[in-house]
Amino acid sequence: MRRPLRERLPPRWVVVVSLAVAASILGDSLLYAVLPVVWQDLGIAVGAVGVLLSVNRFVRLASNPVAGWVVARTGIRVPFLAALFVAALTTAAYASGLGFVVLLLARALWGACWSFLRLGGFMAALDAAHDGRRGYYLGFFNGVTRLGSFVAVLTGGLLTDLLGFETTALLFAALSLLGALGVVRERPPAPRRLPEPTRPAHAEHPPAAPRRPPRPDRVRFAVVSTAVFLHGLAISGLVTATLGLWLLRAYGKTTSVLGLAVGVATITGVLLSARFLGDFLWGPIVGHLADRWGPVRVTLTAGAIEAGALAMLALPVALVWTAATAVVLFLASTALQVSLDTTAGGLAPPQRRARTLGWYTTWLDLGAAAGPLLGYAIGGGQHLAWLYLAAGAALALVGIVYVAVFTGLVRPALPEAESSRPS
Repeated sequence: MRRPLRERLPPRWVVVVSLAVAASILGDSLLYAVLPVVWQDLGIAVGAVGVLLSVNRFVRLASNPVAGWVVARTGIRVPFLAALFVAALTTAAYASGLGFVVLLLARALWGACWSFLRLGGFMAALDAAHDGRRGYYLGFFNGVTRLGSFVAVLTGGLLTDLLGFETTALLFAALSLLGALGVVRERPPAPRRLPEPTRPAHAEHPPAAPRRPPRPDRVRFAVVSTAVFLHGLAISGLVTATLGLWLLRAYGKTTSVLGLAVGVATITGVLLSARFLGDFLWGPIVGHLADRWGPVRVTLTAGAIEAGALAMLALPVALVWTAATAVVLFLASTALQVSLDTTAGGLAPPQRRARTLGWYTTWLDLGAAAGPLLGYAIGGGQHLAWLYLAAGAALALVGIVYVAVFTGLVRPALPEAESSRPS
């Protein structure tokens, strides 16, 4: 007998946080969709487009650890709410028409906001996962967040054509503000407290303060961080930023699809939209699979498919081949991201969770920021096939190390991995 929808959904706080972050990301995704088209109307140079689309990622290299430090000391609600409201202001700033400097500041501020918003989502999912559904809750958060990106990419261009860029940005800012106001009415549940260790009656000294995780867990965390760096570089950075250029050089500015001439920009937009839609539909499912089968098994399977798809993407056999390969690649990347998040969340000790996840997301952002620069800097994008192959080979090598580090573990010995399951 199927459970009611209310029982299958994550706790209310996880749902509210996910929807609010999805509304906040609308403005960011709008820029990726339309800034390469409207840059002249905004009075900026074409070279500034790449700077505006990447500066937020570089800012996060510094703001991620700061977010972890702040949340560890103040709790999540206040900094998360502040980030929601400031994020709405940054989206409104895109419509100001005040030029490059204001846009640059808004993008940098958005990067700092995203550090707190993403950490807030992770913390909400992990704090609620005492029922053994950590992967599902993380997949739900990632999926709903990407739904915001999907809506922005799918409708942003159309609304810009119909209403203008400024009006569209203000509309998305209003939706972001509504999401922030929705969180104001909510209160996060009190985090679960771990039982204090019992001190023997004959003990002369109080128990020592929590120390760093044991060395095996630190090694595992280093491997997971390396994997998420390469994953971010390959997918969020390299492929997402260069897919349109790769299609253009492989198949020309327009190509025939079912007898109709279709522009490469349209094909690129459809494929990227498919990525975000796949995150929304596939993310919670793969999170559930990670809970049932163990995140290590899902990580290795998804990583192998991602590495192979990167190699196949480097072979421009036909447009159908490239499109199908891109879809498989994006589905695998969703699975790999959720399983890596699940593993990292389990390796983060509850007492150090915010700071540990701050460093984990920094590695992801470093890869995502380096990918576009690498793709366009090496031969001006002339060697994308070799870069795709190199990224796939690097992921395969890390997969071998991953197997060695997690040898014999279907479910790694992660904190709360077993104890969180209901008895």
